Amino acid sequence: MSGSSAQALFHQDVRTSLRRKVSESHLSKMGRNTTLTTAVSVLLVFCLTGMMYMYVQQFSTVNVIRTELESQPIRISSSQWQFQNGSIDLEQITKSENFVISVVNPRSMYRVGRQLSIKIVAMDTRGRPKSYGGDVIRVKLYTRSPVQASTAGRVTDYGNGTYLASFFLSFPGRLSVAVKLVHSSEALQLLKRFRDVFHVRRIMVCRFHEKNKNFTEWMPCSNTFNKSITLRDVCDFSRPSVNATFYCQRPRVSHCDSIGGCHRDHEVTMAHYDNMATEEEKRLFPRDRTLAEELPRGVSVQVRGKRKVRKVHGKILPPCGPRLPETASEGYWFNGTWTSLRCYARRFRTIPSAVQCLQNKTLFFRGDSTTRQWWRYLMIFLKLQQQGHGAEPLSAIDEKHDIKLQFSFHHFPRNQIPPMDPFGDHYDMHYIAEEIDGIVGGPNVVIVIGPWAHFMAEPIETFRSRLYGIRHAIERLHNDYPETKIIWRTPNTVHHDKFWHVVENSDFYGHQLLLLVKEILGDLNIAIIDVWEMSESMWHDDDMHPPQEVIKNHIDLLLSYICSS
Repeated sequence: MSGSSAQALFHQDVRTSLRRKVSESHLSKMGRNTTLTTAVSVLLVFCLTGMMYMYVQQFSTVNVIRTELESQPIRISSSQWQFQNGSIDLEQITKSENFVISVVNPRSMYRVGRQLSIKIVAMDTRGRPKSYGGDVIRVKLYTRSPVQASTAGRVTDYGNGTYLASFFLSFPGRLSVAVKLVHSSEALQLLKRFRDVFHVRRIMVCRFHEKNKNFTEWMPCSNTFNKSITLRDVCDFSRPSVNATFYCQRPRVSHCDSIGGCHRDHEVTMAHYDNMATEEEKRLFPRDRTLAEELPRGVSVQVRGKRKVRKVHGKILPPCGPRLPETASEGYWFNGTWTSLRCYARRFRTIPSAVQCLQNKTLFFRGDSTTRQWWRYLMIFLKLQQQGHGAEPLSAIDEKHDIKLQFSFHHFPRNQIPPMDPFGDHYDMHYIAEEIDGIVGGPNVVIVIGPWAHFMAEPIETFRSRLYGIRHAIERLHNDYPETKIIWRTPNTVHHDKFWHVVENSDFYGHQLLLLVKEILGDLNIAIIDVWEMSESMWHDDDMHPPQEVIKNHIDLLLSYICSS
């Protein structure tokens, strides 16, 4: 008997028993109170028993579902991943050229400030509708004439092959819809497999050398503990105080403290990437610059009204600062200039305007090469001289206006091939949380943080752990120096020109890091500059290091957050 049938029969017995008790109370005038009391007691017993029955039944069902989910291996389900004789059926994967795209509730004319919804139905290579979701889709609304303007849309995946793209209409014109399939749902399953199964993707080795011995050993190292190796065979260089982990396989002759230079073993890493997927699976990752961008060219809408600059929904945009509310759109490009719809961003196109903002301030840039790109742009824009070179900490100083710009690269993970000495006394290489702990804050101190590019090839838990370490360091700094401004630079889209680019730097991985930053740091008194939609809708090819025209607009946002008043 099924659970629902048993439950129905159970309640039927309750009702029958209650009716019998009530009938008996009417037949007998003597002892009516006793009978009524008995009926109430029976009712309570049956109700409590029924509640326990339903609770146990629901609890058992939840446990069964949880057990089934936990027992599932990390693989693509048979309903989503089709094979023929052990091979991938490429005719059943998502094909962007076959997308069916339409405007939801189309109108002859739209107004600026309203929403536009686009329905996208995914189709396979043979033109059949997909029955499941998971495709990574990017959408853009743009016009080329009489102005060049564009904005990114936000895609909702309904899990059945249907997607809804939503746009906030922020500028007028005859606007066309561009749809790009970044990764098919089948390719996304592989990306998840690369991330979750291959905990070590980037191969790093470190040199161990005893000073009194003419002998060197190169040993594999990683931010993730290798569970196949016993603890006695591991050199642990982790720093629990800042949530940073780093392990090396113990050398056979040398001691752990004889560690020297570390670097990425590029040749072994490339071979490892090559073995992570079959040749058929690699076909799921075409070069992104060969993908069709504008599909179809016939989908367009007419929008009228005055473009949004200072007000949205009748409200003036707030000053740029921490904990800004979420918006329907981050902003839009208009003739090469980014207009933020999250906060009022100023333009700093002259040296005096930037100097007025930065005078008497010290800016610490901590992150990867994309953060260094911000530092370098400011240095060149202010016509300052670079001090330091290579992987060393860099600085630039304007003594007249007391402006100091400092940049330091974050600690491992790093993709650098020349050996680095991360644990030597002479090498200035620290984790970001350690750097924050060493900074004396104040109202004229700004810390710009942006680690992400080198973390995309790491397990997500490595980045999560580092974020919590940085969070605790920020909290410690703000306890002592609450006026210190801290600004976070998010990831941007990158190009996928080769298979190893996808394995190491997929946009899927980058976007996961962005969401994690907002989840862990979003409630702190820091500003998060989200540049993802800027790069999704820019008029350039995707690039980990966007062109100067884009960086110029990044810097406008940065200075607007520093000098919001």
